Amino acid sequence: MRTLVPSFKSLACALLLLGAGTHGLAVTGAADDPALAHNPLVTEAYQLLEAGDSDGALAHFQQALDENEKDLTARLGQAMTLADLQRHDEAFASYDAIVHQYPRHAFAWNGRGLAAFNMEDFDTALDSFERATAEQPVNGFFYESLAWTQMCRGEFAAAARSAKQATLMYQKSSESSAYPLLITYFAYLETGDLANAQATLKYALRNKPVNRWPAPVIDYLAGSLTRPELLSFVTDTAQETEAHTYIGLKLRSGGAEDLALRHLDWVSRHGDNRVFEYTLARSLNLRDSVALLGP
Repeated sequence: MRTLVPSFKSLACALLLLGAGTHGLAVTGAADDPALAHNPLVTEAYQLLEAGDSDGALAHFQQALDENEKDLTARLGQAMTLADLQRHDEAFASYDAIVHQYPRHAFAWNGRGLAAFNMEDFDTALDSFERATAEQPVNGFFYESLAWTQMCRGEFAAAARSAKQATLMYQKSSESSAYPLLITYFAYLETGDLANAQATLKYALRNKPVNRWPAPVIDYLAGSLTRPELLSFVTDTAQETEAHTYIGLKLRSGGAEDLALRHLDWVSRHGDNRVFEYTLARSLNLRDSVALLGP
């Protein structure tokens, strides 16, 4: 399932890239940094995580940090575990400690931004994601995170630019994701650029994932599926949240504000908060509700 929490495979990559000095996650002299030194407590913590014992892992990470507060492997593990447990304020504090120690650590800046995004602090999230992408790392997820935040802030032109950059970076790393195309499509609709919105949708139709989510969303936007038919493809709460959000966005762009508000309100009340669309729906729902109330 696609969620806002980076996987522990991503953590391993972050540490590997950090030690290797790769552009975007580079830290000068990181390979010789004692903060990257092997600690048996951290090794055991990751073993506990693999066994599903998050509390035990957190205890071991904390013990390692008590011994060495600059232990990067322990701090990253702690931050990602807290994020996975949706303890976002604590995750933010852990990532914040990392970026104070390593100001160019793009992975930690992105994690900091995700924690702020989940707390609906879009100003801090924006600053974090801009720092995560400052050196143009080849990481589509970083730019996608930035684009979602810009959507929540109502900065639709900027969101379209970030989402297009996300698509480019996914392609450069031999990955693919339909979500930046969905962001680009709706961002163009919000700015009234119908020509580019339709061009984006056509591109999404040609490049949609085969027989897997979110292909039904793209088919719905193109008019080949009805709302009930789209919802019939849903298999979990994350997809249900996404479906209602995109239905709401389409209705909203077509001027059916009242009906759109019902779908966005459903997401706000019942949606899965582990996906970006949940927070986007909440921000738009709030904005539209205020607009309907008038001055």
